[in-house]
Amino acid sequence: STASATSAKTGAASPWTGDYDDPNHPGCLRQVKVVGPPLRPDGTRSQYPIVEVKGYDGSGGMCTDRPPSRNDIWTVSGQLRGNQATLDFSSKGGPSNLMATYQDGGIVFPDGNKWTKVPRGTPGRLPADMSTLKSES
Repeated sequence: STASATSAKTGAASPWTGDYDDPNHPGCLRQVKVVGPPLRPDGTRSQYPIVEVKGYDGSGGMCTDRPPSRNDIWTVSGQLRGNQATLDFSSKGGPSNLMATYQDGGIVFPDGNKWTKVPRGTPGRLPADMSTLKSES
């Protein structure tokens, strides 16, 4: 049907969902998931799902060990429209409307940095108190 063809995929069905390598932070957690848009006060939802990114930057920008705990993990989120997401990195001192594009098995940022998806995931990059980041859906 036409409706399902235009609706964005969420959860594991989304190409965005998964664990990534960030060359600017070798060995560090970069986990992306796509969730349905939240309910608005009037009971409707945006047609655009939400992208949630969890990460850890380690010491000196690289990670040789797991994050000490889930409290050390940062989260940024934004809206997904097609193959582009507008992410709010202001909590990390970055821009509030960073445009990221999914292409060729990774997420490309305006500065040219590309996070490459890790097919089997990176469970060893999660803190011990958080062996899996489960989806709420």
